[in-house]
Amino acid sequence: MTPNRTFLFVPGNHPRKLEKVFDSGADAIIIDLEDAVAIAEKPATRQVAVDALKKPHAPRGYIRVNALDTPFCFQDLHSIVGPWLDGIVLPKVESVTDYLTVDWVLSNLEREAGLEIGSIDLMPIIETAKGLAAAREIAASKSRIKRLSFGAGDYTRDLNLVWTFAEDEIAAARSELVLASRIAEIEPPIDTVFIHIKEQEHFAASARKGR
Repeated sequence: MTPNRTFLFVPGNHPRKLEKVFDSGADAIIIDLEDAVAIAEKPATRQVAVDALKKPHAPRGYIRVNALDTPFCFQDLHSIVGPWLDGIVLPKVESVTDYLTVDWVLSNLEREAGLEIGSIDLMPIIETAKGLAAAREIAASKSRIKRLSFGAGDYTRDLNLVWTFAEDEIAAARSELVLASRIAEIEPPIDTVFIHIKEQEHFAASARKGR
């Protein structure tokens, strides 16, 4: 399988953006049900995301569900699993138990849908101090895990840090995820998003650091 070089998030509650995003050139599209979607809109957005993925598209199709400790996660999973889905992005994973719980639910949903168990990618986002402390155990869980990903926005908020353009404050976390991935012999981690969409020079610098 060709590796994913680029992931592009798109809010799941914006049908017009969903129509255009699959022509962006990204290797994988992540339709967001979490941060980008208001609480009142979350239930309806599940079907919008599924409908978008049912249409023919070249990039792989992922959906970011809500975190396990929210009242939305289980229904998110139940609503989106099907042959149209390549992967699920799971935010705020803080322990191997978090990851394996969702893995177990997903396996049962795959079975019900007539899919091969383990066929849907499940990518955890490490974005808190607890998550970073558990990263090596999560990476070595011997489940369907292929790679870790990093979320610097929530990570810096959790530690009350200022996320600067220099990004020195996230260097240790980036390094730890690389080490955790190498020790577990899984794929290299996916770096954090870059939120300042008009700062092209800083974006390029951030990408170089991540690499």
